Amino acid sequence: MMEYMSAGWQEYLGQPLHLPEGNGANPIPVMPMNPYSHPEGDKLADAYPADGSPAGSSYPLMREQLLDRFDIVKAVLGHDDLMHAMTNINPHLARELARAANDWTIDRWLSQDKRLVGLIMVSNQQPDLAAAEIRRVGGDARMVGVHLGANGLSKPLGHPVYHPIYEAAASLDLPIVIHADVDTVPEALTDPVAGGLPSTYAEAAIFRPQSLMTHLATLVGQGVFVKYPNLRVLAVGGGVAWLPGFVWRFDNEYSAYRREVPWLHDLPSDVFRKHVRVSTYPMDSSPRPEQLRKLMDAFGGIEDLLIYASGYPNWDTQMPDELDDQIKPEARRAVFQDNALEFYRWDVPDEALASHETTVGSMDGPVVARNDLTS
Repeated sequence: MMEYMSAGWQEYLGQPLHLPEGNGANPIPVMPMNPYSHPEGDKLADAYPADGSPAGSSYPLMREQLLDRFDIVKAVLGHDDLMHAMTNINPHLARELARAANDWTIDRWLSQDKRLVGLIMVSNQQPDLAAAEIRRVGGDARMVGVHLGANGLSKPLGHPVYHPIYEAAASLDLPIVIHADVDTVPEALTDPVAGGLPSTYAEAAIFRPQSLMTHLATLVGQGVFVKYPNLRVLAVGGGVAWLPGFVWRFDNEYSAYRREVPWLHDLPSDVFRKHVRVSTYPMDSSPRPEQLRKLMDAFGGIEDLLIYASGYPNWDTQMPDELDDQIKPEARRAVFQDNALEFYRWDVPDEALASHETTVGSMDGPVVARNDLTS
């Protein structure tokens, strides 16, 4: 990705064996430490290319394992490690990393397959400059959303400081994508969970939805969707089992404290259903899938909020056929296709969908998937 940076930034960062003559400095680190690693590996073992490159870095392998295998019509590429780099203590470097990543995505990935579309990575440490980056790249129809990386300002995403980002996204009708894992890096300014840092990977995984709940509560409660009525947000990486309790409690507290949010004229649950979608990844697995289905049924209409995401190439990747037990047959078309078409405002011709009809498990029709680029 450094090839997409200026010579000055390349010299600043340095590369092993490619440092300027007489410069013995070590390369500048760009990634914060993440202590929460799965004991058996964070990535799928078979997602590593034969040449030893990072998992998920091979387009032919991803095409074989995901796109062609499940006859996927569109795949939204999000970033993996780069999400955390957005909290780099040097905000200018974080901004440059995002800019280079966007050009790299368009050039190296989106040009290879018309099924691939990407997300605009931005560093939220400088919201006005992030908005400028959205406008710079957002004219490319292959960039279909804005990927907010790790929280470099230590403020929940409903805070007014982020409004320039939302204004730029709304003006281009681009949705916002937030990921649960971006708040798990201790070197960032925000705690990943309430009450302090987890000690183990298992604890971090259990508490993963907490950051999403914080951000979404403030986006709704602080009136972001009132100010930008066409803005949409996709919450990725937290599963779905947290949804019913969170929304029910939100409505309950709103009825008691609505004087604090006079701009909110609708129930939080109604605002949530209108503007927020949630990825299936990682679907909360259970030895008794019928219990998860009962919970989803109790929420009512949850199938209208879910968008399938694979999580590829993470260790807990969920291929479409692995969700047969969790998603009712009558909801599969919405989860695997219709919700994504509506959310991203995709106008896919019926004949294109028909030409990709396939059977994945017991799900008929094309699949719309999301996977994570290893940056």
